[in-house]
Amino acid sequence: MREVAQEERAGLGLGPKDPLDPYALAEEHGIGVYTLEGLQKFDMTAVALQHFTVSSSSAWSAALVPLGTARVIVENESHILVRRRSNIAHELGHHLLEHSFDGVILGEDHKRQFNPEQEKQATFMAGELLVPLAAAQRMAYDGWDNARVAAAYTVSEQFAQMQMKGPRVRAQRAAQKYGFSSSTGRARP
Repeated sequence: MREVAQEERAGLGLGPKDPLDPYALAEEHGIGVYTLEGLQKFDMTAVALQHFTVSSSSAWSAALVPLGTARVIVENESHILVRRRSNIAHELGHHLLEHSFDGVILGEDHKRQFNPEQEKQATFMAGELLVPLAAAQRMAYDGWDNARVAAAYTVSEQFAQMQMKGPRVRAQRAAQKYGFSSSTGRARP
């Protein structure tokens, strides 16, 4: 999966340290991205818009929707930009991994139920698209905090923490084993 993300980033001319615009990647794949408000021209009611963007805005973030052989992403514009970017990257993860739509169903409680393995894979892809492992490792050795990572890659601090946790552990272990300062990567005096 990591290789797929690397290929997609390279296709946009990005190295591991460059921030990715998930909207540009969607466009590259011919996937239109629509906001809920934008769906009003397709007869989405004001009541539904109010429900998903105000009353229950946390109930729904984004969805990859099949339209024949085409795909579109619908996003909840009431969320902050960093969340919207991670939502789009997550939905692109489903597309890039060619996840089928037959696993999406509504339960008796009218809530969506998904294949947990596919959700895990899409989350992994979102992480690799937005903050690749190679960049996370370098930032961990250089001592970047979550706020700095978040600002550099336009993600939330929580998303930065998710991507930096493993690389930070490895950087700390290397620092202890080889006598490096984990915040600079230089040998201790």
